[in-house]
Amino acid sequence: MSFFDGIVTTAQKAVRQATIHTAVNSGGSAQAASFTVDVEQIPGLITKYEEAQEKLGKILQKAQDLRYINGPGEDEVSQKLASALGEMAGDGEGCLSWAVNDARERIQAQINQLKAALGTYQNTDEDASIRQV
Repeated sequence: MSFFDGIVTTAQKAVRQATIHTAVNSGGSAQAASFTVDVEQIPGLITKYEEAQEKLGKILQKAQDLRYINGPGEDEVSQKLASALGEMAGDGEGCLSWAVNDARERIQAQINQLKAALGTYQNTDEDASIRQV
């Protein structure tokens, strides 16, 4: 094995990187952001994002259940509390179900970008490989 085996040039490293665009919560407002990932790590990252999607799905189900919660009593205060909780758990902008659905959409967008980047890399790699006729 030579000294240069396994050394990756800057150009080679850049080719194996994928840039993923996203948004970051910056004190209540979303700011555009991006990150790079080594193409070899994309399958594992997709798996983690899919696991996050599943967890968010469970949270969404609990949020939906909260929308229809009964008050602890029949009195007016209990009923108003149940109604307020149901509204906060709902689909209105800023409410729990809305926030969870928004997070799921953003994660799905990142999964789609990762899959597209991986596909592009694999197609480029196949096109660049030597083919025997």
